[in-house]
Amino acid sequence: LFKPKSIAVIGAANNPLSIGHIVIQNLVDHNFLGPIYPINPKSPFIKSFKTYPTVAHVPDEIDLVNISIKNTLVPAVLEDCGKKGVKFAIVHTSGFKEVGQEGLRLEKQIVEIAHKYGMRIYGPNSQGIQNSDPSVSVYANFTFVPMRPGNISIVAQSGGVGETLKLHLHRIGLGIRMYSSFGNEADVSMNEIIDYFGQDEETKVIMTHIETLKDPAGFLEVASRITRRIPVLALKTGKTPEGVKAVASHTGSLIEQDTLAEALFKKCGVLRFNSQQEMIEAAVALSSQPIPKGERVVIVTNTGGPAIIAVDECISAGLKLAKLSPQTGETLGKLLFSEAIVSNPVDVIATAGAKEYGGTVQSLLDDPNIDALLLVFVTPPFVDCEEVARKLAEIGNTAQKPILCIVLTIEEKFGQVIRLIRKSGLPVYDFAESASRALAAMIKYGRVREREKPEYLR
Repeated sequence: LFKPKSIAVIGAANNPLSIGHIVIQNLVDHNFLGPIYPINPKSPFIKSFKTYPTVAHVPDEIDLVNISIKNTLVPAVLEDCGKKGVKFAIVHTSGFKEVGQEGLRLEKQIVEIAHKYGMRIYGPNSQGIQNSDPSVSVYANFTFVPMRPGNISIVAQSGGVGETLKLHLHRIGLGIRMYSSFGNEADVSMNEIIDYFGQDEETKVIMTHIETLKDPAGFLEVASRITRRIPVLALKTGKTPEGVKAVASHTGSLIEQDTLAEALFKKCGVLRFNSQQEMIEAAVALSSQPIPKGERVVIVTNTGGPAIIAVDECISAGLKLAKLSPQTGETLGKLLFSEAIVSNPVDVIATAGAKEYGGTVQSLLDDPNIDALLLVFVTPPFVDCEEVARKLAEIGNTAQKPILCIVLTIEEKFGQVIRLIRKSGLPVYDFAESASRALAAMIKYGRVREREKPEYLR
């Protein structure tokens, strides 16, 4: 499914607004390395590709098919795929259990057909998959966010939520490792996909969007095992009675009580978030920074107000302000201007340049009393801000403690400052609240990793 050597697209068409056409375009645009076989009995060519009337007419083996045809035609083409020896079928088509009993009957039928031939069904009513690994580079999906390599993998029950998560990562210059929006979960399960992503050495964080847990016990076992190695973040929707009704109409699933999900997440070490934004902000930090060894935080700033906000947010999240060692205090007293405040927050004042700001950060990293750093940096027009950014990037490349940055600026003038910092792997946030919450999530995950292994994993 995630490493196909060849793909057939059933429902391929020359209409650029058709799902089949878009899937082919995405495969081509993202340099899929294997052959692509459009299946269409009426058109001899789709784009520059020769078409085939059925998969049986394809002369070579087919690993994966993307299906986007009328729901009642899906059983027959799956029979053809099974006889051909296809291993996986992504069914984009809707009109299955989410529309009622007749759709449910049809959904059971296609799974039975697939299993008769040893084939697996992904979906139906699904968006598709992506794998940015350059050795595969597969975008078997009909959506629009460009794929670039990254280390965050996404499992989303809703394609719309999944696309939103990808879109924000793309906007801040980050990519994904693998992506899955699985739809009705008739055969291939969310738990299987999370398990697969959790075994991938290049995946550093898994973001999940969950509407309903089809197999809570299976989720508990899989997630408990994975969270001991990498963080699993969850956004659970359908928390209100109205939301429950919306989930049932979306995927055809009845949703369990939200309290069950909450208990499961706590037991298996999954970090739950109340918004897409908070989950993404935490994922960015967790994917790029070392996990804090403790909860002692120091805040460095060249402007007062946002640092105070960061203090409030950190304390509210249960973190502690670190007490600087005497040696650090002495070093900063010699390094900084006389107007600077050498405590916590450390206010280097607005006139601090690369020497003062960068030197402060380095000294704090060396302090054994400090577990993590939050940096607040406003871009004063009377300071060489790019030089400061280059210094922070240099430090960030080798830092053994997490550093999160809040950069307050106008991108039209100081966009290069943000780009330089992000290029080093340091996450950049617009608000002190966002960075503080992300750091709190990192520290919470650090506690998860320290927990004793549960009995069911021994």
